Amino acid sequence: MMRVEAIPAGVSLRKRRCAFRIWNGVNMKWCGLVAIVLVHMAAMTALASAQEPASNPEVIRLWPGTPPGTTDWTGPETSDAYKLPDGGSVRTVSNVTTPTLLAYRPAPGTGNGTAVIVCPGGGFTELAIEHEGEMVARWLAERGITAFVLKYRVHPGPAIVYPVNKQQMVEMFAKRQRTKQARRRIAIIDGIQAMHYVRANAGRFAIAPDRVGMMGFSAGALTTMGVVLDSTSADRPNFAAPIYGAMIEDKVPSKDAPPLFIALAQDDELVPTQESLKIYSRWTDANLPAELHIYAKGGHGFGMVKQNLPVDHWTEAFEAWLKAGGWMGGQPAPAAVTK
Repeated sequence: MMRVEAIPAGVSLRKRRCAFRIWNGVNMKWCGLVAIVLVHMAAMTALASAQEPASNPEVIRLWPGTPPGTTDWTGPETSDAYKLPDGGSVRTVSNVTTPTLLAYRPAPGTGNGTAVIVCPGGGFTELAIEHEGEMVARWLAERGITAFVLKYRVHPGPAIVYPVNKQQMVEMFAKRQRTKQARRRIAIIDGIQAMHYVRANAGRFAIAPDRVGMMGFSAGALTTMGVVLDSTSADRPNFAAPIYGAMIEDKVPSKDAPPLFIALAQDDELVPTQESLKIYSRWTDANLPAELHIYAKGGHGFGMVKQNLPVDHWTEAFEAWLKAGGWMGGQPAPAAVTK
């Protein structure tokens, strides 16, 4: 603010003008100094904001235009809460007609150049976006991995009916896969597009294009295995983790198929244990690396929900597997490329 002081009466107009110019000049110098300080502070604040991981993830539209194959899917996205046995709940979303990626970045200086696309489950009718998506992404980001939660397209459908015995579970699982084949293909298309986007924008996210993995839960694991088996080498993950999932494609994995981490519970009520064993056997028969963890109890859909059971520690086994494969550390993350 300009400094103004009273000038005594009797002072000539010339002296008054001279005095004004002097005070104004001093004021302008101070204003200049203040402006420099403010600009510097603003720059430092902007830099700090850019380096700090956002409390809310960046939302990235997956397709530049209308996604292919679902022009008849309309209506707003919906959200619901899934009740847990302990009385808590986790959030789910349904009627996803505009697929997106939710990007979670590691804290400044902790990135290791690896990225993982996370595919939640939900039977291709909804997405268990919280305990099989967002919680997983935050866990990965805390370990230096840039995580992208894939909200692939899903459309409401009949509620899943739980089987009464193992034989019925096998029959019902096979029937679900036949009736939901078209929905699964849509999810796989979104998964391949997600791989393409992340690799194409590796510089922006300070990740290495040859260090991009994919993991999924239940229907998300089916999506992950579909991407692994149906994509070209340009869009194939470098490593993958199907968690309580299945391999519907009757294919022999290619020689450059990625290493796998597989985890499930033996008492899974919806996906037969044999489905994960089939994945492991296919990889073993092809002399490809795969690691299998079967926990006695945990049920279907345990994700990141704690049950005070050994299955709660599947993430520790996964972290050890990531470290052994060289996906956590070992080389610095590339610098982010800004446009």
